[in-house]
Amino acid sequence: MRKSRGLAPEDSRFFDKENLARLKEAVADLSWLLQRGYSQKAATELVGNRYQLTQRERHALIHAAWKHKSRNLPLAPEALEGRKLCIDGFNLLITLETALGGGILIKAQDGCYRDIANVHGSYSFRKETEKAVKLVAEAIRELGVKEALWYFDRPVSNSGRIAHLVNETAEKTGVPMRAETADQVDAKLKACEDVVVTADAVILDSGVEWFDLAGWIIENLLPKPPSLLDFSDGTKRR
Repeated sequence: MRKSRGLAPEDSRFFDKENLARLKEAVADLSWLLQRGYSQKAATELVGNRYQLTQRERHALIHAAWKHKSRNLPLAPEALEGRKLCIDGFNLLITLETALGGGILIKAQDGCYRDIANVHGSYSFRKETEKAVKLVAEAIRELGVKEALWYFDRPVSNSGRIAHLVNETAEKTGVPMRAETADQVDAKLKACEDVVVTADAVILDSGVEWFDLAGWIIENLLPKPPSLLDFSDGTKRR
């Protein structure tokens, strides 16, 4: 039986008011250091040690902080009509699986929704996988997107199977999207001349036009709100 991408046993710490307040102070400190040129590794260790954060809290810390205030603002939803999308497949999918499964999500200082699943190198289908793909198809239709291309990292396990599911869903629903596996997905997204869908800060900081599709789906299409830690500062759209 497929597992749900839900809460980890240690996630109860995130709902403790004192611990959450401490984590918010740590996020503010890390952002301050990153925006002044400190390396992420050294700054995260410094801040994590100062606030005595667990490993999972440190992972949340990295995802919540904001390094580059000069990054392009996200596009407004209405700006997607008639546009093409380049989708960071696993980045989008795992965030939506987490939201559907009741796991912890972060709304970071830059306004992006991010999971703290910490999935690298391997991917397994979850109970929420098919629903997550269908939600993306629904969003693409509602937003009037001309075409969407999902990229899944070829070296990651099950990348071919998930690409097949996306293509099968597109065929069944008539939504203009397709998926492929590829090497060096980050490089492809950075070179995309259309709208990039990702919450990966490294890609966003490269100067691409972008949209947080996971965030839009969470705010507009989910039947109930996710388990959310909000560190955002009211980021605007253009």
